[in-house]
Amino acid sequence: MVKVTLIHASWCTVCPSARRLWNDLKSEYDFEYEEIDVETPEGEELVEKFGIVGIPATIIDGELAFAGLPKKAEAIARIT
Repeated sequence: MVKVTLIHASWCTVCPSARRLWNDLKSEYDFEYEEIDVETPEGEELVEKFGIVGIPATIIDGELAFAGLPKKAEAIARIT
């Protein structure tokens, strides 16, 4: 099963749109989904591991797939 991890922050103005996109897709497609705040130890570890320089960032199956808000069609293509 595909695993999607969204890295987000409370102060990010784009993050709510990214969260809404992935939650909407979760209701239509079968994949594992988690959200991690960039300011948590786990979030900081992922930022360092993947060299993330901006958020939101989406990791899919252990690979940085998107920086910023992905287009819906591109997101669907990565999870199907």
